[in-house]
Amino acid sequence: MLDLSEFEQTFASVTNGLPKSKQFLLRMELRRLAQPCNYYIDLRGHVDGDVKPYEYRGKTHYLDDQARQIFEQGLEAYGKYTVGVYEEVMNADNNYRVRHRKETDEHIRHTLQNLRKGPQLPEPSPAESFTTPEDNAAPSAHRFIRFGHYISRAEERMNFSIEVEIKHPDGNSNAMTTDLSVSGCRLKVPFGKTAMAGDVVRLALTGLEREYALDLVDTLQYQILEIKEQDKHAYWRLKRLEPERNPAFNQFLHSFIQGNKRRYKLNLDNILDGALTKGYEQYYLPRLQGLPVFLTVAEGSLASRFALTSDYSRSIWHYFIDEQQQSVLGQVLNARRLKQLLNNSERNATLYCFTHAAKGKLYFYTALASELAASSELRQMFWGFGAGKPSWRVFQLSLMSVAAEEATSKFALPGEHGLVQPSPLVASMLRDVRYMITLADISNASQRHYYAAYRFDSTKLAALNQFGLSKAGKVVTCEAIPVHYVNLRSESRYLYKTQVLLRTRVDDTPIPAYSRDFSAGGLQLETEIAVDFKKGDVLLVDLPDLQKITSKYQLSALPYEVMAVSKNRTIINLKAAKTESHLGRQFFSQLIQSNRSKLTVAQETPKYPGLSEALRNMYLQSCKSLVLYVHRYGLRHDIAVVGCGNKGNQLQALLQLPQQQPASAPLSVLTKHPLLELKLAEKLKQMKRQDPPFHYELYLTVQQNDDGSLQLSSDFDFEFNSAAELKQHLVDALSTHTLLGFRCSLIRAGKMDPEYLARELNYISIYAIHKARVLEEELWHVEGVIEGFDISSELVNRLQPEAAQQQELQRQFILQSLTERASLPTL
Repeated sequence: MLDLSEFEQTFASVTNGLPKSKQFLLRMELRRLAQPCNYYIDLRGHVDGDVKPYEYRGKTHYLDDQARQIFEQGLEAYGKYTVGVYEEVMNADNNYRVRHRKETDEHIRHTLQNLRKGPQLPEPSPAESFTTPEDNAAPSAHRFIRFGHYISRAEERMNFSIEVEIKHPDGNSNAMTTDLSVSGCRLKVPFGKTAMAGDVVRLALTGLEREYALDLVDTLQYQILEIKEQDKHAYWRLKRLEPERNPAFNQFLHSFIQGNKRRYKLNLDNILDGALTKGYEQYYLPRLQGLPVFLTVAEGSLASRFALTSDYSRSIWHYFIDEQQQSVLGQVLNARRLKQLLNNSERNATLYCFTHAAKGKLYFYTALASELAASSELRQMFWGFGAGKPSWRVFQLSLMSVAAEEATSKFALPGEHGLVQPSPLVASMLRDVRYMITLADISNASQRHYYAAYRFDSTKLAALNQFGLSKAGKVVTCEAIPVHYVNLRSESRYLYKTQVLLRTRVDDTPIPAYSRDFSAGGLQLETEIAVDFKKGDVLLVDLPDLQKITSKYQLSALPYEVMAVSKNRTIINLKAAKTESHLGRQFFSQLIQSNRSKLTVAQETPKYPGLSEALRNMYLQSCKSLVLYVHRYGLRHDIAVVGCGNKGNQLQALLQLPQQQPASAPLSVLTKHPLLELKLAEKLKQMKRQDPPFHYELYLTVQQNDDGSLQLSSDFDFEFNSAAELKQHLVDALSTHTLLGFRCSLIRAGKMDPEYLARELNYISIYAIHKARVLEEELWHVEGVIEGFDISSELVNRLQPEAAQQQELQRQFILQSLTERASLPTL
């Protein structure tokens, strides 16, 4: 229309009410949009639709159906291919770039509205003044993270859409690629095409051959690795067979991808998934609350060889240390009990323990629930006597088979040559490892009275000696291996040697020592003679040499708490005692700030380099954990990410059950949204990273309907007004349904170490910096970590021991049916 004579008259009448300046800008914009355009349009990999060639005046564009319609409407409106037509096509609603921009704008708009409003109570609906958790909108979609599960690619894969012809024994058909590499591809196939994973098909790359005249003599052979159905299409993941037979084509395809990967973008899905998995693992493993113990089998004998300790599981390790500072785990986890666990379909067991000190020795008494079930009199005596002692503990044991091959991480970036293998020393240490038993402390002080209430004949206490651990005989020492991550300390420590004097009281004779390293909040010291200090002691510390460089701070009689003492009792870890104004903390903070460039950061050197990482990998490959992550966005707390072990567990299986409300989120049974989020938000506000966990119990009641379907309901222990009300609810559930219990522990997340994911984030940033930022942003918002342990057996024993066998049979039946239905790994 701009070329017509009446344009000026029409334009003037339409814009009569606009200022001259705006009329000028509008006329310039119209002229810009009407300029002829020579750009090719290639939407392959950029839109959610089937992209096909489209010819226009001798040029081939690649458009989907929506883009083709917009293009033709634009031609009709403008009369020819112009800049306006091009921009309308590129800004279609199904374009990934447009979608991302709209989602970002909507997120910013929503955030600004919330900031303007401030914290708001939800508006009551017209029908009622109050709503229950079920009435609220379901939380956002949940993400499941499989620990230790990575898909590594040796080569780069590019998002690229071309026509292919599938030649299958059942007939030929056409399809489109969604991504492409030298040794594989992913196809978008019309729904209804019959094929199975493992089938071998031949592909003719008709789109590439037409554009580049490849002159391929024969079709290429591929094997189907995976088939996923979505909407009206099936997506086939294919692996190319015998690629070495076509070296010329391999070279062409490699050069083609290298030359076009910035235009069409690389497929980064596996790297994004792997980096996200590693990020969530880093939040979980250093705060691990169970104690994984690795058992070796060599020459017919069983030994507990290594225990992977964290800040939160170290208390379990210390519980099983005797008066000689030796671990007794090898006797607790003996061959007889291992056999019982192997014969148990759930491979779980409840372990009851207490200790008795006499004549300078510490005696351990331990019994499995199955061992106590043989005699009700013996069981009542063990529970009644043991639960009355301060050392009473209840542990959940979980057995998994492991292999030394699992010590190698399976994640690598494209182009990296091979996976990093353990050193020969570490490989030899892990060669005989066959099993892993995780001990979780499920003791509950508020529930101890159930066990302590049992009456027993004190004259027969000698019968408990059969559960005592022998002091005779030599067992293989179990070593504690700390979970090792870089830069996860709350403060950096710096190497520095200076004179230190220690006292327990002001008038005591000082014990000379010198510092090994320091931080703002603590010191590591070494003494020339062995000391008798123990954890929790408060020492008065003098720093005579450092006092010479400051007159602002008085560096004498500084209170420090003993955190740990070495086995030879000459190395002491100290933490600044909690006082209103600790002069030592103030002095060292200023010293570090003023001399950071001169100080040397202390680097920890593990006893066996690489062993901690190897045990971590083995644990992730075999654990049955289920972990919930609490994210904080402003004032809102969400539970939207779940970490699961590779082997699966019964809680994971129960999540496959359909909920009563079709629109409810899969995790609603675990959170009763927003009930749990509100409770945890309250706890996290008061919790620091070093604080002990907040424990709560989750009870799941499974009811079988007349038609064979299963109905699931859940309750938290903190929902009940009294212990009597809670007990009545649980007893009723036991009498009519199947009851499962889980002890959940919330801790505040540790800080994320950016260096741990630096390689992955740098690689992603090269090709999609916005995706790297989104990934990093998601991880930074993690505020809490919840780990759940199955206490179903212990819960029944606590309430009604006589119902234990029947409940176990019911659980096995339900879980077996769920396993078959959901195709989960058997436990």
